[in-house]
Amino acid sequence: MKKITWTLLMVFILSTFTAVAQSDGSKWASGLGLNFAFPIGDYASYYNFGWGAYSSIDYNINKVLAARFDFGWTQFSGDDYEGDIPMPYDSKQDVLEFTGGLRAKLAFVYAEFRGGYYTGVKSWGYVPAVGLRLGKFDIQGNLNVVGDNHWWAARAVYYWGHM
Repeated sequence: MKKITWTLLMVFILSTFTAVAQSDGSKWASGLGLNFAFPIGDYASYYNFGWGAYSSIDYNINKVLAARFDFGWTQFSGDDYEGDIPMPYDSKQDVLEFTGGLRAKLAFVYAEFRGGYYTGVKSWGYVPAVGLRLGKFDIQGNLNVVGDNHWWAARAVYYWGHM
């Protein structure tokens, strides 16, 4: 837990420095947000729900295309027992996500595709996503496909500076 806390603190500091850089005309933008995850398929037989924190760092290539880099933490929770039988796995799983990809903006909506590595499930994965950008607020729905593990996620991010 100490590693996660220190890592999230470092991401927050990096996001703050990046936000300051935006105010002088930089193409970089960053934000912090919350993530809510809903396991599906076989993953749903182990875990019920997940929540976490995210840091997004964007590089605006032009008015339509942007590169996005995400670092996030999601903790999934499950049941300790099924009836009176203890479950043979941990009832909580921490997953750190390191992903990057491209986002295509179409007015205030966008489509995005990222790929990267996920700790906890120890696998590479990809994330197709759609979102809604309203000023400094970004609301996104995505599907995480990580090996045999899949989950839907909803995320809300607040960006500093101008995009």
